[in-house]
Amino acid sequence: MILNQNIYNIEKYKSQIQEYALCCDDFNDGVYRNPKEKALLKKYIGFNNRSFVNGLVFDVDHEYGAIAWDLVGLPKPNIIIQNTNNGHAHLLYALKSPVLKTDAAKIKPLKFAAYVQAGLTERLKADKAYADILMRNPLNKNESRTICNDIPEYDLDYLSDFVREDFSTQNKKKNRSDIYGLGRNVNLFEDLRQIAYKDVLRYKSNKSYNEFFNDMFSKAIILNNFSNATDPLSHNEIKQICQSICKWTWMNFSKEKFSEIQSNRGMKNKGKKKITNLKTKLDKIWEIL
Repeated sequence: MILNQNIYNIEKYKSQIQEYALCCDDFNDGVYRNPKEKALLKKYIGFNNRSFVNGLVFDVDHEYGAIAWDLVGLPKPNIIIQNTNNGHAHLLYALKSPVLKTDAAKIKPLKFAAYVQAGLTERLKADKAYADILMRNPLNKNESRTICNDIPEYDLDYLSDFVREDFSTQNKKKNRSDIYGLGRNVNLFEDLRQIAYKDVLRYKSNKSYNEFFNDMFSKAIILNNFSNATDPLSHNEIKQICQSICKWTWMNFSKEKFSEIQSNRGMKNKGKKKITNLKTKLDKIWEIL
């Protein structure tokens, strides 16, 4: 039972775990989904899932991991789980409003979450390769120490105040190998939806939705392998993103809507240099391959 609605405690943490959650005790034995009751006994557990970002989790790989936030002047994490063997720690900043990862109509909140995540990762000097699929389970005391600070969840806006100076630097990044965490989801969303917008009317005129989805899914896999080569998204995440974009595009795009979008873009670009060579990310990949 959640006793205090104004704080984030272990009971709230447990309530956000999926009914069938990814978990394991040893990565060498494989990662599997188990019923929630069983998963909550494991050493590692899936907190965020392929649909929602319930919080930002950071893997700090040094002996002062549990106080890394304090050393760089960041707010206190809601939950700290420290490895008692080496001091490394997972830090969880729970979010007051979870961010939907699969809403093609609302990419801005995911972009914002990706920027905040990247900025905090840099300040904490956390592991950029951490995939945020599994975190140390705060309920499992095997070789770990859990500190639950019993403080409210955080607004992304508030957390962003601690990394705003880094935003301009992040926006200037051009090398896709520099992108990690939620930034990979944003990349795939942006690249794939441009292709979907470009192709959907052709499919709606004489083909089925399934044909449209299957083509977009195959292109999404290519985009993921190219743009996220060192740290690709999982098959399920790619499929979830593709489903979201395809459903929204199929429902909302028509010849009239497309004409309206083109007209609005024309008004915005009026007086600017005319762009004559519009290419999607996939067009550019074909040129490289």
